[in-house]
Amino acid sequence: MKATTSSDVDIDEHVLAGKTSVREKAMTIITDRSLANVIPGAELPEGAKILSIVPSGASVWVQTVRIDVQLNDGNRKTYFKKGAFGARGREMMRGAFESEKTLHFFAPNNVPKPLAWGTYKNEPDKHFYMCDFFDMTDDLPNIQKFCAVVARIHLDSMGKSPDNRYGFSVTTHLAYVGNDNSWSDSWEEWYAKALKRMLEEEEKSHGPDEELAILTKAMFEKVVPRLLRPLETGRRQIQPCLIHSDLWPGNVKPDAVTDEPIIFDACAFWGHNEADLGPWRAPRYRLGRSYMKEYHNHIPISVPVEDWDDRNALYAMWALRFAGFCVVPGRTQISQTVGSHPQWFAVPAYRAERAMDEMKRLVNKYPGGYEAFKTLEVTENDIA
Repeated sequence: MKATTSSDVDIDEHVLAGKTSVREKAMTIITDRSLANVIPGAELPEGAKILSIVPSGASVWVQTVRIDVQLNDGNRKTYFKKGAFGARGREMMRGAFESEKTLHFFAPNNVPKPLAWGTYKNEPDKHFYMCDFFDMTDDLPNIQKFCAVVARIHLDSMGKSPDNRYGFSVTTHLAYVGNDNSWSDSWEEWYAKALKRMLEEEEKSHGPDEELAILTKAMFEKVVPRLLRPLETGRRQIQPCLIHSDLWPGNVKPDAVTDEPIIFDACAFWGHNEADLGPWRAPRYRLGRSYMKEYHNHIPISVPVEDWDDRNALYAMWALRFAGFCVVPGRTQISQTVGSHPQWFAVPAYRAERAMDEMKRLVNKYPGGYEAFKTLEVTENDIA
């Protein structure tokens, strides 16, 4: 499936979207009355007219709007658009399109259909992504329906990555951090790259930290090999499947009409299916063990089964801790600049402390790394 892109969007005029929050004041939106001119190449009805464009949703990283249009037959259709500035913004919009396109292929009823991504012709530093709009509630998704959808995506995509490798075709972003999606032959290799990227961004944001540096060295030398290498050694194997990677309640909501779970804002890659459960570990997300248990009613825990909880902690560390740059205690506010528009938000100190505590726990539990596991496994086999 080839991406629908637009590099020469015509915009006759643009305006700020009325009274908005600080992060929305930077948002310029399209007022051209021909939607086909706005997104050339997208599969949109000819002659559709824009009725309204209003802010929709909330995001620290991008600017989001809802676009209501009237079709030739008098019916109405609604679309969702988000935009960002600069080279990073362009990369984010492309990654969003490719992520959602691939997810939509495997779950067309639960992922909004992507329509286009591109760059504004008259604003070459501003980029957008557009998809179908769904009206959703703020409730948690139904546990049975949600876990069934996630498991179906994993099962239907399992073993279908290019050359059965781990990674993704383009850079995708967890929050505003670009993921290292270069292809790898092993899951351990790919995950180590991804975690290293997050830690590098953490250091750029806050500067070096001696304790974190010591823990990081032990994580890569001992913990990551110990927890991930056994998945693909000793006659054990896993297959890459499509991962959303940011499945928290802000990105999964019930459809307001059907109550079906709608999944969006993916940072997709091909990886170990259990990696998608990492965000569910966070108590503040109210998903937790009950959702994990329901998911594993569809897909069994990977072997070694006894490593499951610590693998989940490792996956949560990447998905939740470092993406928010909340690793170093005491540093509780970060600034992100989108174009020339600074945006500030707070990171609770307790999350930073938890992240450090989790790293310490894993480092202390696995001082012998993979070699200790291999020695124990050989000993157990000899006894058997």
